[in-house]
Amino acid sequence: MSLYKAFFKILRSNWVSILIYVGITVGIIVLLSGIYKKKQDQKAVLDSYDIYVSDEDGSEVSKALVNYLSKIHKVSKEKMSDEVITDNMYYEQIVSWIRIPAGFGETFLRTGENKVVNTYDDSMPVGMSITLQAENYLESLRGYILQGDSVSVAAEKSEKALDIANYVSIRPGGAEGNGGLKGAFTYIPFGILSILIAGIFPVIAGFNQGEKKNRIQVSSMTPGRRMKWILLAAATFAVAVMAVLVVIASLMGSSDISAVNTPGNPGGIEGNESASAAMGIFSNAWWLSVLNTLVFTTVVCMMISMFANVPVFAKAPAGVFSNIVGLGFCFLGGTFVPLSILGDGVKKVSRFLPNYWYSTAVDRIFSGGGFADIWECFVLQLVFGLACLFIGLAAARITAEQKQLS
Repeated sequence: MSLYKAFFKILRSNWVSILIYVGITVGIIVLLSGIYKKKQDQKAVLDSYDIYVSDEDGSEVSKALVNYLSKIHKVSKEKMSDEVITDNMYYEQIVSWIRIPAGFGETFLRTGENKVVNTYDDSMPVGMSITLQAENYLESLRGYILQGDSVSVAAEKSEKALDIANYVSIRPGGAEGNGGLKGAFTYIPFGILSILIAGIFPVIAGFNQGEKKNRIQVSSMTPGRRMKWILLAAATFAVAVMAVLVVIASLMGSSDISAVNTPGNPGGIEGNESASAAMGIFSNAWWLSVLNTLVFTTVVCMMISMFANVPVFAKAPAGVFSNIVGLGFCFLGGTFVPLSILGDGVKKVSRFLPNYWYSTAVDRIFSGGGFADIWECFVLQLVFGLACLFIGLAAARITAEQKQLS
């Protein structure tokens, strides 16, 4: 028990570094998990550009066209001369100049002729897309007018008919996932790596060096009991860190669950309820995510034992490992950069890191997968951890034999 207490006494000397990494991790989870959450309700929208419109007609039809374009693009309201407009287009302050000539509205209502002129840089295809938007709107407008609708009613119906958000939405990667919860659990590995290395590594490394090691070896405590108390203390700290991060991730990522509108699910109301049941706290997905985090935490502890027992690593500052290992593993393993956009060459290296399989498990969990879909991710993480553990034990034995021979 004395060794257990000594572990936390030494740990308290590093509390500043631990609190810094806790704060950074919480900030990352709070700020970046919102990206996943927003994607759940994200709708398709048209790109908006700076344009200039000269309405020389002032008719009801021309005003309707200007109003429609204003809802999509940023229409400059400042009166400009032709020369100033040309200069602004040259410096790309505006990308398109739409001129509605006098008499346009009357001619359009009578014959359907479109006299709108769009001037733009031919090297920029943006201008052509704006021309098509105006033409599609006018065709739709005339169609409703020919059915007997007034210009105002036809304009309203045309805007609704051309609004792509009514029938196009951006579907998230998962079938019905809680994006916020997925994002929060995705970023947890950075905290586990950084906090555990900053906390556990200097303590275990200190026990294996200098006066502390000599005092422990000459004590009446057997090597087995010494190892048991050190492992128990390290496990206590690791589980406490994991529990805190899981609670924070669950609270930050569990709100505003949403689903994508589908033809069979208008409005997404039923989808919201099903997503809440499937991806909320204490759901099957949540428990699998916690289990995935527990496996990753165990692997990190095994890796730290290797660093503490290999003499080259044991003498290095803990900050070096928490930064190099923490950031390196997270960037290569899909924590900070989604696995879907990593290059093939990077993925070949990433497959040997536990973060890669942790992130893969998170993707599968929030895509509706069960334990049968992710068990191999757990196994491959543990394989990495066991390899580190055996390397650490071998290094400790070799070091001890060398000292005996000397």
